[in-house]
Amino acid sequence: MFRLISVLAILFLTTTAFFITQSSFSDGLVAYYSFNQCDARDDTANGSNGQMKGGVSCWCGIEGEGLLFDGVDDHLVFEGIVNKYFTTTDFTISFYIKPEQYSVFRQSLFSKREACSFDQMLDLSLDLNRKEICTQVYQTEYHYFKDLSPALDSTGWMHVALVRSGLQAQTYINGQLRKQSFRCRGVDITNEALLMFSNSPCMGAAGRYKRFKGVLDELRVYGRALSEEEILELYLQYPIENAVRDCVTFAPQKFPKPWESVYLCRNMVG
Repeated sequence: MFRLISVLAILFLTTTAFFITQSSFSDGLVAYYSFNQCDARDDTANGSNGQMKGGVSCWCGIEGEGLLFDGVDDHLVFEGIVNKYFTTTDFTISFYIKPEQYSVFRQSLFSKREACSFDQMLDLSLDLNRKEICTQVYQTEYHYFKDLSPALDSTGWMHVALVRSGLQAQTYINGQLRKQSFRCRGVDITNEALLMFSNSPCMGAAGRYKRFKGVLDELRVYGRALSEEEILELYLQYPIENAVRDCVTFAPQKFPKPWESVYLCRNMVG
């Protein structure tokens, strides 16, 4: 009888912890894209559905299905209330990517900016030369969160998170805090642009970005700043060690040595 009571108690505590964690993950969740239906619908039903442009297709994700981008013309455009949360208030953006091509150019990830300038913008891009996520959160050229670009652990699956909390911002890779930046006054990134993936204004004529080639999965946008513990818990739902490995893979790519980098993130517009 005592053993039965102990087992039931453990099950109760485990179940309670699970539901508390799930509740925490849904608290303040503005938009969530599992991509498990091979589209870019907002699974929260808040209406911030993404529009798939080009020939975006389905591929093995970190969990279930993900979206595969060809690096040529594939990209996403997000509409709805998700665009209202990148202003002066707290937010968190969390996602997984798996690059499938080396490029000497930065590959566009998420951007919300009206032009290829430093004025009131958010931009994340993949720089495989420097093996980092170039992270730019700018109000002006002189007023921004400095040194936010986190180094990568590898060029395979990775979890990336950017958190803005009041006068500070943090970046995480695979659940671990990598960079933190403070400002003595807020950074206003309010603009009229739509949130996009692999479609930065710094492509094309600007010539500094290329489209992302690889897989995107498990995108979440919160209207609040997740804590360091919450980011780790979020990552531990789908650690990269458990990624599906039975999809046909692309041919291996050559990655350059660190000294072969041709530019620095912080020294370039965009």
